[in-house]
Amino acid sequence: MANLKKTFAQKKVTLKDVKMKPYMLGNMIIKFEMPLQIIDEINQAYDEKVETLVSMNNELVGKIEEENEITNIITEDTKLLFIGCFQQYLKSITKPSWGIHLQKAWVNEMKSGEYNPLHFHSSAKSDLGLSSVLMLKRPDWYGVEASNEETPSNGWLEFTGGNQDPLGISQFRVDAQVGDFYVFPYTMLHGVYPFNSTDEKRRTMSYNCDLVKPPVK
Repeated sequence: MANLKKTFAQKKVTLKDVKMKPYMLGNMIIKFEMPLQIIDEINQAYDEKVETLVSMNNELVGKIEEENEITNIITEDTKLLFIGCFQQYLKSITKPSWGIHLQKAWVNEMKSGEYNPLHFHSSAKSDLGLSSVLMLKRPDWYGVEASNEETPSNGWLEFTGGNQDPLGISQFRVDAQVGDFYVFPYTMLHGVYPFNSTDEKRRTMSYNCDLVKPPVK
């Protein structure tokens, strides 16, 4: 018994010895990192076709002059890649059997002073689905912060779950980098803050997909 007590006394337990497995209730956001090959492909197709693209200003809430649909200029192989990401999201929330129907994809080309207010998504056919934000191009600098430079907001993407529980996470703000691809439910509020002091543009792509529950047998 004495030897056993001595063994316990010699071992100091620290936090690294404690195993942790987090569980989350509520909606999930998943960030994928797309290969630059895909980013270059979409940017090139957009630059080549921009003059012929259909504006989506009347369908979107963004205070952005250039919002164009690009569904038809995305290659079939790249569409399969996006489907794979949406399927991975469904696996992560334990709904792998749900069906995916791709809807519209579009580009938001933000200039200095433009912004995207908090909003949520839906499609013409369903309020149940997933949306996404893929960063395609961004300024090197989002300009001067009006105050509190240590907590920047200019040009950042923000998600909010609408939950102000003291132990919950009500907001998630990210400085999205080129290639970052965020997938989240239609119903999640999100928006982008304006930036300033630069002529560079902030280009993102969004892709909607409706979800279909499997039939009851």
